[in-house]
Amino acid sequence: MKTIHSPSRRDFLKHAGLATTGLLILPSGFLRGQNAPSNRINVASVGVAGMGRGDIDGISNAGANIIGLCDVDARHLAGAKKRHSRAAVFSDYRVMFDKLGKDIDAVSVSTPDHTHFTVAYSAVDLGKHVYVQKPLCHTIDQVRRLTKLAIERKVVTQMGNQGQSSPHIRKAKEWYEAGLLGKVSLVEAWSNRPQGGGWKQGLASYLPTEKTPDTLDWNLWLGPVSERPYSPAVHPFKWRGYYEFGCGALGDMAIHLMNDAYYVLDLTAPTEIEVDIPGKSQVAYPTASTVTFHFPGNDKRGPVKVVWYDGGRKPKTPKMGSLGANGSILHGDDFVLSLCGWGNTFTPFVSKETLEELNSRAPREKYKRIKGSHYKNWVEAIRNGGQATSHFAYSGPFAEVILLGVIAQRLGRPLKWNAQKGEFVGDPEANQLIKAPTPRRGFYA
Repeated sequence: MKTIHSPSRRDFLKHAGLATTGLLILPSGFLRGQNAPSNRINVASVGVAGMGRGDIDGISNAGANIIGLCDVDARHLAGAKKRHSRAAVFSDYRVMFDKLGKDIDAVSVSTPDHTHFTVAYSAVDLGKHVYVQKPLCHTIDQVRRLTKLAIERKVVTQMGNQGQSSPHIRKAKEWYEAGLLGKVSLVEAWSNRPQGGGWKQGLASYLPTEKTPDTLDWNLWLGPVSERPYSPAVHPFKWRGYYEFGCGALGDMAIHLMNDAYYVLDLTAPTEIEVDIPGKSQVAYPTASTVTFHFPGNDKRGPVKVVWYDGGRKPKTPKMGSLGANGSILHGDDFVLSLCGWGNTFTPFVSKETLEELNSRAPREKYKRIKGSHYKNWVEAIRNGGQATSHFAYSGPFAEVILLGVIAQRLGRPLKWNAQKGEFVGDPEANQLIKAPTPRRGFYA
């Protein structure tokens, strides 16, 4: 897929009509770098509320220097400024990139799904390291283009699926490869989302609109997508349930909960996806779903079926175990292993005596454990060289798997996938959803 080449920062801003816009407050002497020790990584953050707040604080706690804060909502920006008072603040990420330019080492992207790509692609094209929230991008085409550009620019990347830095996933891989589980041909993963998640799915249409809040730049929030009136049923946060802006419960939680099996079993791309939903909507993801991914075998294992449940659906509870609101289970010949890439748990569903026996046969540590947080792993990779644990060459193909399921949910029918060609087999309608619509002027998609 052809890579888009970014114009210069000045030209980009000029053509977008933004050279003189944007909220900007710069501390005295900021651009000369007096405010940051030379051995710290300077990070500019786009999206500062919700998960953005956690990302910024996590990156700061990992030893990086937050020099720029950007958000389209002035209320959120003011709150972030109180916590990181030395950072400059902006309403438009393009203005921030232009103003801070060479002082930025890295960028964190914690915006709604539909704007991940336009922000991250712009940052990577400028040679900035990036931390991007899951599910990385909104479309498969965007994932591939962003991953390709990041490899070309040789930047350090990390997707925000924190479980990939947890010891539980490495322990599970060691146990599996040592043969303790036996053959694994079935995995089940589930989430209660959207229940308890703060958004609705299954909506037949967009809900009534209202006057845009004075503190919100709705045009910038929409970013690359087509113009539509403001609705409090979309922002704040409720955007996740709509096709146009989010990836639903599957995109929100499977990126955590299916990663265990993807990593442990060395899965690649599925060849077929099946879906069971209660009904289709023109604008929103289903209230509940069961999505089945069929992965081919390789020289080390046979085929694997991964079944995803959301909206209150769950797998049958195995013997000697219990199922929480979110999790995954690997069905081995010898026992069922419960893993949770969201809570980072490792629980064999066996008796106390069997667990003692398994622990006595547990293999020696084979995969190096990550020291510190997922954020620190990224910051240290920037500082010292090398790759972060969820770098895009790993997390990009995995994000594609989840986005294949998202497309199956939208269409409500089985799909066959040709990973080498990057297309669905004999399904023009599905293939249209691989790419985003043409973006509005001034944005990428």
